[in-house]
Amino acid sequence: MNTPGTALVGYAILRANYNAQAPNYLDNFVPFVLSAIAHSNSQSVERNAVSELIREMFGLSIPTLVLPRLLRRTNKQGLTAPVGNSAIRLTARAISELPDLNAEVTQYRSRQTELVTQLAAFIESHFPEHLELTTRDLSAHLAEFFDKNAVPLLGASLTSSQPVRAESTGLDYVVSVFVDNLYKTDQVRFGYVVEAAKGAMLASVLELDMSNMSDSLAQLIFVLDSPVVMDLLGYHGPVPETAMKHVLALATKQGATLAMFRHSLSELDGILEAIESSLRRGSLSRSTSTGYLHFTDIGAEPADIAELRGRLEKEVTELGISVIDLPGGYYEYGLDENKLENIIQRRVHYLQDAARVNDVHSISAIHRLREGNQSSTIERCKAVFISSNSNLVRGAREFNHGPAFPLAVTAEAIASILWLRSSALADEVPREIVLASAYAGMQPSPILWKKYVDEIEKLEQAGSVSQDGAMILRATSIGRDAFMYETLGDEEAVSNDLPFSVLERVQNSIAEPLQREVVSLESQLTNAEVQARQTLVEKTREVSARQAAEAEAEAHRVTIHQMASTIDQSQKADQERIRRIRERTAATVHRQFRFAIWAVRFAVLLLFSWLLWWISMSSEHPFGSLSWVLTVLGVLGFIVPFMPHVTSFFSKAELNWAERRSVSKLLNAGFSQDQIEGADHRMVAGIKDRVGSSSSTAP
Repeated sequence: MNTPGTALVGYAILRANYNAQAPNYLDNFVPFVLSAIAHSNSQSVERNAVSELIREMFGLSIPTLVLPRLLRRTNKQGLTAPVGNSAIRLTARAISELPDLNAEVTQYRSRQTELVTQLAAFIESHFPEHLELTTRDLSAHLAEFFDKNAVPLLGASLTSSQPVRAESTGLDYVVSVFVDNLYKTDQVRFGYVVEAAKGAMLASVLELDMSNMSDSLAQLIFVLDSPVVMDLLGYHGPVPETAMKHVLALATKQGATLAMFRHSLSELDGILEAIESSLRRGSLSRSTSTGYLHFTDIGAEPADIAELRGRLEKEVTELGISVIDLPGGYYEYGLDENKLENIIQRRVHYLQDAARVNDVHSISAIHRLREGNQSSTIERCKAVFISSNSNLVRGAREFNHGPAFPLAVTAEAIASILWLRSSALADEVPREIVLASAYAGMQPSPILWKKYVDEIEKLEQAGSVSQDGAMILRATSIGRDAFMYETLGDEEAVSNDLPFSVLERVQNSIAEPLQREVVSLESQLTNAEVQARQTLVEKTREVSARQAAEAEAEAHRVTIHQMASTIDQSQKADQERIRRIRERTAATVHRQFRFAIWAVRFAVLLLFSWLLWWISMSSEHPFGSLSWVLTVLGVLGFIVPFMPHVTSFFSKAELNWAERRSVSKLLNAGFSQDQIEGADHRMVAGIKDRVGSSSSTAP
């Protein structure tokens, strides 16, 4: 099927306008029919031309058998009217209600152009040796990515014909790498891809009878092929595991039962046994199986695989998968297994007879599980075989090409159906399907890889490639990546010299990071040296500044010390002056007080002596008792000043007077009150002691 680049636009518009609550699933495609007829060059359009108009405008393919049903609905709704027996036109109501998709077309075409521009830039930067790819119709190949990789049209399961593909040698791989890179580096544009994938999934089920979409799948058994179970168990890597788990989670949520035949479990055990044996052979292994390549990538040992085999059935059942035996009823519901085997052998080209026999038994068993049921809906068909082998699915459809739902479908087709039946239309399933498809698109096909491994073996036997080199080429992810880069997945690119080119690319891919690291380290060293020099200069400046600051600080300290010494000397001189003034003042006051005291004493003695003399000389007062009284009083008046209490009183009076006199003199001498109050207390105490001792020893 040639899918124009406009399919990206059509898919995105379909997803944006999808109405899960529409009366009929086909109603979601009515706007495309009306817009195609409206933009035609005539008022009426041939019925057979409508599909082509939709393809040209939106890139959507309306199957031949579906278009008449779709036009009957538009006629019934009064949106179109027949013109003769072969043409159709829009009614007045349709013209008035015609949806304007121009704005959406412009928006999504802009996104498509953005993606195509990014893809071209990606090829130039990541695949400079393959710039000729940019001359291809990149938008068409982006759209085709959804059709044949991300969401293979269910028509591949419903019809036995091989879909026609545009010439895409090399671009399949490049687009897969591009999509994977968008996921890792540009979530906005990766979102464009996911939205287009959703539209492609919605379009992929057009040929199905979707009348029972709301019904439960409780009567349905999904029987899983062994490679699908390997995806679920993570034996093919984390990307397929995540995608398949999301799909089958939808299945169980909608009521379906998951199972696998016991012979498929045995086949799975045989695959693990072969992987274990290949790992034991080490560099001598020639295995090309996806499982073996995965386990070598993660560094698994043979003992790890043996352990997995020991608990295989338990892990399968823990995933919710029942292991069932082949059903009976061969004579009642059996089919011609020889004919089926011949058809699928022609389609698949099996390398191992056991794999072909197991697939024949599985499809035949599905037919017997249905017990003659010919329902065209997935809800009523009872059993479906889920396989990752699209050629096996086509072979099964070729064998059983009636109206019944296919005996076998691809996991991607089931993903589209289950996602469409889900009311939420969540992002997880389309996103994981896109990632899984990109991952698969980056892996070599089994036939291509075997052809390449054969070439490696020839060179190894001839001694042209070492055993270690051969091991790197055929058993490492870096070897496979280099191989795919060299060939872009094209079988015709495999030649005798290819392993040498791949090995050189591997060596370069190993050396390049080391070279980048060396350059980075040299740059870091240069920066470090520059920084060290700058740091040294700054340190020198800092040392000089510190030394200057220390010298200045030392000079300040000396100055401060000198000033402090001067101040101290000045204070000591002031204190000495104060002391001397206080001492002189105290001495002067002391002398004055001594003189005054002795003067009072003598005055008292003289007074009482005069009185005695006066009495004795007077005739009126003869010397008698009064004379004795006066004599005693005179003696007491002389003695009393020498008593301790009186002496202490005079000492305090002397001290107070001396303090007051010294303060007055100090103020007159220019000293401040603070200086006077801060004078040496010991000096004052000494003065007090001196005054006190002087007073106490006074005669």
